[in-house]
Amino acid sequence: NNDYTILCFQTQITASNCKNKIEEYKRAFNFFDANNDGRITIDELEKAMQKCGQRPTKLELRLIMYHGDNDQNGVITFDEFAHLMNGTASMNQYTYDQLREQFDMFDKDKDGFIEKMEMLSIVRELSLQASFPRQVVEQLFNEADIDGDGKISFEEFVLAVN
Repeated sequence: NNDYTILCFQTQITASNCKNKIEEYKRAFNFFDANNDGRITIDELEKAMQKCGQRPTKLELRLIMYHGDNDQNGVITFDEFAHLMNGTASMNQYTYDQLREQFDMFDKDKDGFIEKMEMLSIVRELSLQASFPRQVVEQLFNEADIDGDGKISFEEFVLAVN
């Protein structure tokens, strides 16, 4: 398949190693794809990562889905999974201090709340659009703004990202 050939050239491995890499990815994909429908949902992603001892935050799961789901149809196919596996990073729970630091970074006017425009402004200023695309910020606000006031308090932020 063309995607596999590209994958092999990108990682600069030999053809036989490429075949082994594809088999390894297929085994991993099947582990994540709990219902064997050829697609990984965000719930399947979370459960599989937990089986591996990882405790991904909701934000990390959304970011993995965003970066892995190339056609943005809400699921990760094998081809998308193989590309995602080529650039994996470890995911960890955040400490209170890390959460406070992240919250304070986005709380530009230091009023104890993050407004959506405030967060989007910081993302632009720090050139974080690749990590925090507008779609992920919108989803974060939809899920985190529990009281519907258009702002995220520190408590709402902690619940949303952890």
